[in-house]
Amino acid sequence: MAKNSSYLLTALLIILSGTLYLKFSDYIISAFEKRFVLNSLECEGESQSSLSQVAYYAIDELNYKNLQLSYVDDADNISSCTAGWADMPYLSPKVDIKTRFNYASVTKVFTSELILDLVRRQQIKLDDKLVDLLDLTDKYQLQDERVAKITVADLLSHRAGFDRNITPDSMITANPWCPYHMAHLQAIKLDFDPNSKNVYSNIGYCLLSQVIESHYQDSYISTSEEYFGFKNNDIGFLQRQPEAQPNVPFMNQTKQIRGLDFYALSAVGGLSGTSVALAEYIHTISKRKYPNITDRPKNINCDKKQVRGCHGFAGYEYAPKTSTLYWRNGRLPNTNALMTVDNRGNVITFLSNTDDPNSWLSKHEMLVKFIYKKTTGKG
Repeated sequence: MAKNSSYLLTALLIILSGTLYLKFSDYIISAFEKRFVLNSLECEGESQSSLSQVAYYAIDELNYKNLQLSYVDDADNISSCTAGWADMPYLSPKVDIKTRFNYASVTKVFTSELILDLVRRQQIKLDDKLVDLLDLTDKYQLQDERVAKITVADLLSHRAGFDRNITPDSMITANPWCPYHMAHLQAIKLDFDPNSKNVYSNIGYCLLSQVIESHYQDSYISTSEEYFGFKNNDIGFLQRQPEAQPNVPFMNQTKQIRGLDFYALSAVGGLSGTSVALAEYIHTISKRKYPNITDRPKNINCDKKQVRGCHGFAGYEYAPKTSTLYWRNGRLPNTNALMTVDNRGNVITFLSNTDDPNSWLSKHEMLVKFIYKKTTGKG
């Protein structure tokens, strides 16, 4: 009996030693990799000193293994930082300012701008009903009458009644019903009453793309390309035709990504490009008159002191102190994207392919809080 106990103890010690060795080895490898990435950090521009602090924090504290970071100030000056490699340090392409990344859900900001432009030009109104804009009242018999109450403002601010924690997100399936099978609207059962709360949803922005197509009588992609004047391939759609293979940037390629329908996702997460191009576009459209991408519905109450406590027409409004930071983020497998706009109109954009499915959300929030502290001088 004593001999068996001795064998068991020895086995447990061996297992424990092996586990500790592996963890220590991982720690050493991670520490060396982090040092390589930090040593690869390159910044340029008038604000490179402050921007490099954001980059250093993202690498050292949040463990991003690469990044592309850009800043456009209120005087249109551009600064940028890059760090890391596509994969293994020194054995894969190094990230530079021209490296393309998927914008993921930051794409939604462009969809918001297209809709808000129609509102500013009084072509549609924020309180217009979705069913009226798509002329669905006579076409379909809605099984859930609440669908008829969904407004443009509800869709923009994720208050339309869709909750992917209750009803699975069809947009990330192989055959999403929007935009291909709009008749499915008549069978939808909403997860909550429209305009009763904010719950993030992809389907709402696909529906907004259908509002855009209905108004312009053209595809969402063609309308976007003409409106924004995408040029020199700095920004472009991943999949321009339903049957085409998506042109996923090298930085973001995974089996999961290649299985997504980026034509259906064009208004939701279908753009790719550089951080500089993204920052320049955000800087321009954030200056539009009301309503613009930094505004929110006037009839809702929300907690701006919480980093995700207040969602407007395109993103979140964060104001733990007197200053405000507007921000939008996005994530897909092998894809992280984030943009911020402060009170003065200064824009920061962040792109990386570091994938952490368990903590990406908290890391985005920590990055937003750090940017807030650095741009406002207030914690």
